[in-house]
Amino acid sequence: MKVLQLLGLLTLSGSMAAQMSYFEVGVMGGVANYYGDMTHDYVVADESHFAYGGYIKYNLDHKMGLKFNVYSGTVSAADANSDRANLKARNLSFTSPVTEAAFTFEYNFFGYRPVEFKQRYSPYVYAGVAAFHFNPQAYYEGEWYDLQPLGTEGQGSEYFPYRDKYRLYEFAIPFGVGFKWALTERWNMGLEYGARWTFTDYLDDVSRTYVDRNLLIESNGIDAYNLSNRSGEYLGGEPFDYGNNDWRGDPTNTDWYMWLGITFSRNLIKGLDEGFRTSAKDQLGCPGPRHINKVKKKKT
Repeated sequence: MKVLQLLGLLTLSGSMAAQMSYFEVGVMGGVANYYGDMTHDYVVADESHFAYGGYIKYNLDHKMGLKFNVYSGTVSAADANSDRANLKARNLSFTSPVTEAAFTFEYNFFGYRPVEFKQRYSPYVYAGVAAFHFNPQAYYEGEWYDLQPLGTEGQGSEYFPYRDKYRLYEFAIPFGVGFKWALTERWNMGLEYGARWTFTDYLDDVSRTYVDRNLLIESNGIDAYNLSNRSGEYLGGEPFDYGNNDWRGDPTNTDWYMWLGITFSRNLIKGLDEGFRTSAKDQLGCPGPRHINKVKKKKT
């Protein structure tokens, strides 16, 4: 008898654990933005671009979850947005697609229990690791140019052997905050903001010093020089004559990119109804949770 009771308890505990942990799949739609050598202490809303992606999450329990996402979007910036005369004269700009794959740990402050709406909303935080691809480009005289192959800061030049061409695949530290709520037991909606601290200072192709005009043209070509020093377009004449010791960017800080979006996801939990349950009582024509009352038969 005791053996049967023990087996029953183990079965019940296993069933409860299965209900607490479950997979969740979802999508994200929103905007991407950037912070770096061309943002000048603030993020420009006009440089926000559409971003999208999908994710799969394993909810370990009502507090913690592990999430894998693939997000994609475009980031951009321009010195024309600055209110500083020296940066307007620098006149650089860039646009870059960004695609990331990230693995993060999520923590719900209130706990999140969509089943029977035991806890139907919660703020949360997350952090983890990410890998991403980018490719900075610039528009010049009617054409788009990929900037990394040009070596606008002397990368790949024999005159600067310590300046290697930067990689277009890099790593980042993702972290962020969000708020989610249960539309039904199966469907969730949320709002999420996340920042990515990258391991590159070349998301915008700007980091170190200019290169002397003649040296850069000789080693990397005229396109490298034209895309490196664009002050002439702003001045309406000859560009500034920058040398090897004139700073073009700030190498002491790496670049960032950010996602802001709305999430929509589905809980993969067996045995749940598809209906929109809102409370224990029916509201707005939506059925509430069903309860079965057991009635003992009278003996005759």
